[in-house]
Amino acid sequence: MTAGALMLTGAVSLDAVATESAAVAAPDSNGLNLGGDGSSLLTAETEAVAPGLDLTSFRRVQGAGWVSGHVMVADLSTPTLSLDVLDAGTVSGGATVSEQISGTGAVAAVNGDYFDMNASVAPVSTNVSSTQGIRTASPADRPAFTMNDGLATVQKLMVQGTVEFAGGSTTLSGINTPSVEANRIGLYTSIWGSYPLNAPIGGATDIAAVSVVDGLVSAIETDPAALTQPANIPSGTSVLVGRGTQAVALSALSVGDPIVITTGVSKDVDLAVSGNQWLVADGVQTPDDQVEAARTAVGVSRDGSTVYVVAVDGRAGDSRGLTVQELGRLMLDLGAWNAINLDGGGSTTMLARTAGNTEATVVNRPSDGNERIVANSLAFFSSAPAAQLSDVMVAPALKRQGADTVLPGLHRTLTGTGLDANLQGIPAEGAFAADSATVSLEAIDGGSARVLGVAAGQASVNYTAEGKTASSGIRVLGELQRITADKSVVALQTAGQTGEVRLTALDGDGNRVPVEVSDASVQAGEKVSVVPNGLDSWLITPTADAGSATITFTVGGRSVDVAVTIGYDVTTVADFSNGADWKFASDRAAGTLTPMPAGGPNGEDALRLQHDFTTSTATRGSYAVAPAPIQIPGQPQALSLWIKGDGSGIWPRIQLKSAAGVTSNLDGPMVTWNDWQQVRFTVPVGTAYPIEISRVRFMETRTAVSYQGDVSIAGLEAIVPASVDQPASPYVHDPIIAANGTVDGRAQRIAVMSDAQFVGRNPDSVNAQGARKALREIVAENPDLLVINGDFVDEAADIDFELAERILDEEVGSKLPWIYVPGNHEVMGAPISNFEKFFGAASGTRDLGSTRIITLNSSAGTLRGGGMAQLNMLEAQLKDAASDAGVTGVMVFFHHPSDDPLSSKDSQLGDRYEAAALNERFATFRKDTGKSIAVINGHVGVFHGASVDGVSQIINGNSGKGPAGAADHGGFVGWTLLGVNPRAGVVGANPDSVSSRINWMQAETRPRVDELRLDAPTVMTVGETASVASTLVQDGGREVPVAWPVTAQWAGEGVTVVDGGSTRSQERAASTLRLNTLTGELTATQAGTAMLSVTVNGVRAEVPVTVAGAPVDPVDPTDPTDPTDPVDPTDPTGPTDPTDPSGPGNGNGGSTGEGSDVAGGSSDTGAIATTGFAAGSLGLGGAILLLAGAALVVIRRRKLRTRQ
Repeated sequence: MTAGALMLTGAVSLDAVATESAAVAAPDSNGLNLGGDGSSLLTAETEAVAPGLDLTSFRRVQGAGWVSGHVMVADLSTPTLSLDVLDAGTVSGGATVSEQISGTGAVAAVNGDYFDMNASVAPVSTNVSSTQGIRTASPADRPAFTMNDGLATVQKLMVQGTVEFAGGSTTLSGINTPSVEANRIGLYTSIWGSYPLNAPIGGATDIAAVSVVDGLVSAIETDPAALTQPANIPSGTSVLVGRGTQAVALSALSVGDPIVITTGVSKDVDLAVSGNQWLVADGVQTPDDQVEAARTAVGVSRDGSTVYVVAVDGRAGDSRGLTVQELGRLMLDLGAWNAINLDGGGSTTMLARTAGNTEATVVNRPSDGNERIVANSLAFFSSAPAAQLSDVMVAPALKRQGADTVLPGLHRTLTGTGLDANLQGIPAEGAFAADSATVSLEAIDGGSARVLGVAAGQASVNYTAEGKTASSGIRVLGELQRITADKSVVALQTAGQTGEVRLTALDGDGNRVPVEVSDASVQAGEKVSVVPNGLDSWLITPTADAGSATITFTVGGRSVDVAVTIGYDVTTVADFSNGADWKFASDRAAGTLTPMPAGGPNGEDALRLQHDFTTSTATRGSYAVAPAPIQIPGQPQALSLWIKGDGSGIWPRIQLKSAAGVTSNLDGPMVTWNDWQQVRFTVPVGTAYPIEISRVRFMETRTAVSYQGDVSIAGLEAIVPASVDQPASPYVHDPIIAANGTVDGRAQRIAVMSDAQFVGRNPDSVNAQGARKALREIVAENPDLLVINGDFVDEAADIDFELAERILDEEVGSKLPWIYVPGNHEVMGAPISNFEKFFGAASGTRDLGSTRIITLNSSAGTLRGGGMAQLNMLEAQLKDAASDAGVTGVMVFFHHPSDDPLSSKDSQLGDRYEAAALNERFATFRKDTGKSIAVINGHVGVFHGASVDGVSQIINGNSGKGPAGAADHGGFVGWTLLGVNPRAGVVGANPDSVSSRINWMQAETRPRVDELRLDAPTVMTVGETASVASTLVQDGGREVPVAWPVTAQWAGEGVTVVDGGSTRSQERAASTLRLNTLTGELTATQAGTAMLSVTVNGVRAEVPVTVAGAPVDPVDPTDPTDPTDPVDPTDPTGPTDPTDPSGPGNGNGGSTGEGSDVAGGSSDTGAIATTGFAAGSLGLGGAILLLAGAALVVIRRRKLRTRQ
């Protein structure tokens, strides 16, 4: 372990569990244990269905992936609750569960027994209806869910019946079963249905079918062909079908002979539905197992009074399904003493009519994409009094996430509903009332109302009808800052298609709120029709056969554009007829590229790539490189490529370069197939056109996989719709990164570097030198902690980590504590254990004063890939931080961000469900505890800051390796300094938008500066205005505008600096110049001389300015102190920081507390730096016209200070 390194797990181990109760609200799991089996990130929601019947829907991540499911809990002691087994009316033929319960009054149901698939669809086991008796009975003694005298149990059940006739007697093989055993007799009744009876005999020829009416033989048939007709057995008639020896016995009978048939099942039951595997038997899990799939199960408590019905989704991105063993563990966790597995896979279907609704609907997601026809279902009924008002409920009419929130100036519709004793929705005439001035209320009718957000805070809306009252909470968030559409481009392939768009409003903290159609205005072109489609969406219909249009949605003065294209063309990009000119290239692999004339799937030319991926375990690549970059005309939405796979799971990518000069990749699916398949590669929305491609890449990122691969490609085409102006993605300047100011005055300062990516075999490389430079700057800054946030090295061999140790020893040593968090390159060619051998545990936690530091391992591209233990540690630490009064804020570090700000989205957590769940967890922590939390990442190759639902998210750019993005969008090399004010960490239940976040923590980016240029006039006259701009140069020529996310300090002698509502000047009373950083405008206020300066990462550039003329007092029309000019702190065109409520500062902002949270630290001033500029200003670094007499001053790197 290198000097200065911190062993985090020495502070709190991965297995540590908080002992105090958390302030974070637990998932609404209805008291069920849904967090077992080593799972994490549980979400759950419970709804009442009927008295004694509740439905809980959940999602969680386990080691093997995500699982989503639903649990119905039935309390059998409820006198109005009953169960039955339903089918299609006959046992053959089948029907969907929806069809089976239609018109029956069932409030819920789940699919039941396994069945004769692709044939009769009859159940294969024993099933008994509580109202119609035996439906089927099988000779197999299989486990079944049964009820008797109001109690439930699981027990084995089979047919028990006999047939007596002249010449002998025998036991029945089954009743209405899809097969008859050899030398046995099966019984069929009118409830069998129409399916021919030749199916149960399985093609046997030695058969006999005897019809029995009123105990007498009415007909005898021995010709198998006669059984191929629809059965359609009349009511009151039984048909005995015999095979083999029993066919001989039956055929000896005559019409009119008496037959005595007795039927039953092996146990005394009122109801039964059979399954297959017994999951839990008397509290002990059975050893049965099967592969993961969608699952249906039913379990019973030990006393038989509680029933647990489970439906688990499968074949979905957020639900892989469960193995039978996992299902058994879930049933045990729920409290089942006995449980069985019912039919699953595509059959899994659960319906429920939740409180306030009138019809049962499907609550799970059948893995076939729609309901499957199944044999039968277990249904639930409620006999509580209906149609009479028993209670009321009120809730947002929308069911989208965030529907219980609203922004000031926007509306939210609520619906009041009457409930009968059954919890079914019935009409009611009631009144609405709000308990807070944070909203105003407008009744629409006796069952609905709209609330208007007035001011930030909490409100409760009450609904009262016939003396019954219910309430719904509404949270009013911060002021509207921008809106987004769920689709930036609506691509309609034909004029007959329609599209749908929904809008979301965001405040300054990134809180997302659904927009209702009444709050938006729409402007559309001539080629489309846009009409409201429900409460929160618009239907887009073409009015032309081809073309394009732009739709502008406006909400509260903020607009967003949606492009619409109608029709498309397919154009050839590469036909590989010049295959000999294409070249082979590779990384960490050997291989060949061979032209294949007429070798494609349709006889076209192709290329064959053969590669050896056995020589390394690091990321390997095999590439087909074009002779020259291929320009693609128009605005392709996607590329398609024929790929002949080898089933290896290799990852196909197409490398492109956009008009913005950004190189990225279009990703295809893993090649798990053999033979030819056409693959689509979607071009990300926001890509700058035109684009060009240079190579087709096949990548292998799995370290445990080694093989020799063989794939071919053919027919690269572009799918090109009509050209349309691409909606501009707003480049939001979040004030979490200071554009003007410093965090030096804060009690805690944490330095972050990442993505140096040097290799041990080249210790003096540019990347290694860049890492050293960044470390020297950090050491000179003397922060309280350094976090190396991944990809310090490029490969994971001993030689690479040895160089990393040497660099850290030589540059940092014991001068300051540091933590090394692994990124994906820390496992490039070796397992994470190699990193841990040199630098200790890959994840952990420690407290820096009252700030909780949590570091996580995303080296596998997901946090789950780093082990479930660390996700459980994360949850335990958040729980502990919530309840620990000594912790005021939490900072979470891991390499991969939840969201990549670049349009390619190449560099983010690979599991998008995990990313969303983490964002939700962090937001919930802040909302429920009133404590601050932030997330710090790397990996992308640009510096960026954002807020998601009140949680600041900072991305550190590259600290050694060259950047991955444009220079004016964070594409520079450097590091980040975080300033934390622990005393401002507790923000309460209703934090102020923006200011609460940055009072607690704000970031300063520290670009590497080789030169710093300041463009400003040297001569002005009083009243004159001019624009100023600054540019830094690094790495031999990269020019970076000094604009967000570059942090600078604008100042000067005789200069008043105005930014975001505060005024700073060394000569406030009689300054010569006023610089408005909001607009980038410099105003001469009185005659004299001044020195304008800008400082970036300790390097200063200055321009002397002489002002001539009589003193005047010009009015700055954009002075943010003017109360008539509202300042938008998070406007995408250039936000400014809201004024610190404690008063104007001196460049460090106002004080929010005193004292130090860290021994030896500076006073806790709570510095808030200003945050950006308006369009065309310094903050955007755009082209700014300079007046005559302007000066260009170039300052080469000169450090100004060293903090001791």
